Amino acid sequence: MISVLLAVYNTSLYLTQCLRSILDQSYKDLEVIVVNDASTDDSLTICRNFEKKDKRVKVVNLVVNVGLEKVRRVGLKEATGDYVMFVDSDDWLHGKDTIKAMYEKIEETGADYVEVMSQRVMDKWGLIKTKSSCPVYGLIKQPELFNDYYISFFGKNVLSVNIWGKLYRRSTFAKADLEPIGLTMGEDLSFNVRLFPHLQSVYIMDRIGYNYRFGGMTSRYNPNLLPDLKKLFVIKDRLRQEQHYDTAYDYLRIELKNVFRSDICQRIIFDFGDKQDILFKIKEELRDPLYQEIQKVRNTPGFLDDSFVKAMAEQDAESIYNQCQTIVKQQRWQRLKKKIVSFLLGFF
Repeated sequence: MISVLLAVYNTSLYLTQCLRSILDQSYKDLEVIVVNDASTDDSLTICRNFEKKDKRVKVVNLVVNVGLEKVRRVGLKEATGDYVMFVDSDDWLHGKDTIKAMYEKIEETGADYVEVMSQRVMDKWGLIKTKSSCPVYGLIKQPELFNDYYISFFGKNVLSVNIWGKLYRRSTFAKADLEPIGLTMGEDLSFNVRLFPHLQSVYIMDRIGYNYRFGGMTSRYNPNLLPDLKKLFVIKDRLRQEQHYDTAYDYLRIELKNVFRSDICQRIIFDFGDKQDILFKIKEELRDPLYQEIQKVRNTPGFLDDSFVKAMAEQDAESIYNQCQTIVKQQRWQRLKKKIVSFLLGFF
């Protein structure tokens, strides 16, 4: 049996399409565990209606909002299937034979997970799509899996880091510490970066099987992004050391620099404080010893000559602000185009 886990929070507009895409699959030996995270819209009513009509659906209703990490953990504790699949409740499966194809492949290969390709859907009818791709397809085994592909979780895009679009062997989860760590951003990456060292093989299918709904332009500053990604840096760096994965050393530190720069740019874009407020935040951040790690980049030519890195090393908040403001100005037209497209897709 396959356990399909849905974390639901205020997705009533899309929930019926999502659940129907799962229940209409040609593979029928499913349990669909829906965990409602204290939604304030009609999501719970929709879930209950499906539960009444189809005995494969089980609804777990949380009366207090706990966040995606904990919701998924609740779902995993309820799961009884040999295999587990996560589907975001505003997305949907592509085609009626997707789960069947994934099940047959994981049984055939003995892989720890099988992954299908996704496509990003940018309009409400699902007509405008961008298909994903992967540099490798087929079965990837150890030691190649670890040596060549664990880098995907440290800032170099190779394999996908998302949790959806994969059919996992549930027994594999017992090998890793997957307890929630208090994130509101990067939950998928956190889950998979901890699980990956315990995998023996994975299979990547050259087949579109998952529709990911593109959410459009971000409209406000996200105060959780920087603290959550700093927390992720600490976790990933610990794993890098435990696994003796030196390949990731520079990538991880460059990623931290980029996250810090992105946060300052976002503050400027969304007017999250005036210049003095942002300068104060930059100075406050630079006192965090974590940023000293950036100075330890070893094998990337020219990195330490980067003007932004120099400004960080010299604690020059004014230079950091000015560089970020220049980036924001240079990207103004690009953001405007995205805003127009996002508006049009939402309007029609």
